[in-house]
Amino acid sequence: MVKKESTRQAFTARLIAACESAGIVGHGRNKQVARALQQQGCKISTPGVWKWFNAQSVPDGGNLLALSQLLGVRVEWLQYGMEQPAEPVMLSPLTGHKNVFRVDSLDIGQRSAAGLPARDEFVETIQAIEYGLDEARVLFNGRPAENIRLIAINSDSMADTFAPRDQLFVDISVRMFDGDGIYIFTLDEQLYLKRLQLQHKKIAVISDNKRYETWYLNHDDVTSLKVLAKVIMSQARHYQILG
Repeated sequence: MVKKESTRQAFTARLIAACESAGIVGHGRNKQVARALQQQGCKISTPGVWKWFNAQSVPDGGNLLALSQLLGVRVEWLQYGMEQPAEPVMLSPLTGHKNVFRVDSLDIGQRSAAGLPARDEFVETIQAIEYGLDEARVLFNGRPAENIRLIAINSDSMADTFAPRDQLFVDISVRMFDGDGIYIFTLDEQLYLKRLQLQHKKIAVISDNKRYETWYLNHDDVTSLKVLAKVIMSQARHYQILG
């Protein structure tokens, strides 16, 4: 209970700071935020927004994404406190150039998305990649740029699928287990990149490298599982030095 309360309080502090930076201040901000989100198709009331500002609740995935877009901040920072980039992130697929779809890095830095040590499983090697809109539409199956992030793996636990330093493209709008796949998630204050697979009444946590044992999540474990993103694509890193 204490941990959940501190999590809500931390979110509220970030929300207030983001609103102040965006010029949304004063007694009418609850109504202003609620109305702006409603215009984006969100189902949220002014009392519901009031709860966010008073550490009584936090938004769900859809409202959180829309809120981050409204305030011009990264969704992973707003939800988990991950470090903001040095410069503002353009959330539109058109990042100052026509026909450009920009994918920014998932900014884990020295901390995990839960404020925990990120260990050495992830590395940041490329800050962003840009694609033409037509190519991106095919690659990412129509997903918007603000949902996609890029990160490199630095572990052999998934070696049969990813090689160390391969680039992973992840969908940060996926915030819960939504079917078999590879996820970035936290559990018991640890950060993981693993394949999750539903097996009867349990979820198997699988390392594609067979040197690592499969383990299982029961119902109680699943309730503590916090999904940060789902891997949707990978890109191999091979360099040939010619001179």
